[in-house]
Amino acid sequence: MMWATLNDTKVLIVARQNGSIQFLSPENGTVLKEFKNKHVGLEKEQGRFVGVSIHNNHLCVCTSTGDLSYTPLDVDDVNETQSIAELGPDLEIMRAHPVKTNIFGIGGKERDLTLFDLDVLMKQKEEETTTAAETDMNPAGPHQNTSAHKKKNTKAKGMIFQAKNIQNDFLDLRQPVWIHDFQFVDKDATKIAVVTHYHQFRLYDTKKGRRPCINAEIGKNPLRALCLGTDLNHVVYSDTASTVGMIDIRTGKKAALFKGFTGSVTDVITVPQPTLDNDDKKGHSSEPVMVSVSLDRFLREHETTTVYRRMLNKAYLKQRLTCVLVDEEYEYPVPKVKTAEEEELEEEEAMWESMEVVKDRKRKHRS
Repeated sequence: MMWATLNDTKVLIVARQNGSIQFLSPENGTVLKEFKNKHVGLEKEQGRFVGVSIHNNHLCVCTSTGDLSYTPLDVDDVNETQSIAELGPDLEIMRAHPVKTNIFGIGGKERDLTLFDLDVLMKQKEEETTTAAETDMNPAGPHQNTSAHKKKNTKAKGMIFQAKNIQNDFLDLRQPVWIHDFQFVDKDATKIAVVTHYHQFRLYDTKKGRRPCINAEIGKNPLRALCLGTDLNHVVYSDTASTVGMIDIRTGKKAALFKGFTGSVTDVITVPQPTLDNDDKKGHSSEPVMVSVSLDRFLREHETTTVYRRMLNKAYLKQRLTCVLVDEEYEYPVPKVKTAEEEELEEEEAMWESMEVVKDRKRKHRS
């Protein structure tokens, strides 16, 4: 789920389990546009959506089976998204960089962090399409030379970074990999914070190497969600046992702990979010808050300015929500306070409107 702009109108993109991606109006919830993805559904061989992004007025969607699609938003007669790449199975998350939208990363079960350039993938797809068309027009047909050693290897095209697993443990056993979520924490897309199923927090710096700069264990439960904190030096995480905390990415240690949860938190977000296009900007508000939804059907709001991290608001939503999104540009209409003269004038108008209109009757003259 994410915000986007469609025909100069702000819309909400929702990816559903039945394979449809809907563009909804945030005002009344009407469906403005809808796309279908044949790789997502309830069948066994089908997967689920793991990431949605917008780049160059195109909708980029990735599924858990590794299908990456790229669909133009200005086309109304598209009923099904078209695949441009196969990234491999068992994916858990796909996320694009907020500023450099052409760069995105993937991760999952035994799928370590990998970054791609979407523009290179699109160029590769166009070249393959052109090559296939030229092959069909070749007079040699099926008798043309298809030797394997003459083919160019294009498997690594578009990949700009692939993480390397940490060193083996003290028994010389390989460490398992299972990424649940990650976030870009700088404007150059070189620093990435990752949380794993094995309660690990990792920070990668693509300029320094393929292995993580920081690898710390947080608690004893799988880490589920991750978001940017109140500034670019902190991230907020949640696990599967109703624990929500803040981590300092410079040290990999806990910086705060939020209380008051009775169910596993499925998604967290700080409001306002720090912007990546200016590292000196540590937020837009003097009092940032943390908003979360959990399996106990509650939406909670915590303050982040004091060491107590008190809960400010709590609302029961009747459903087990999996994602929370905040519109920072929306302004709640404040009701106008009426003066005594305005109230008196309204009462007088109401009194006159409540009176019945008497019809004129002609008087009968005596003869």
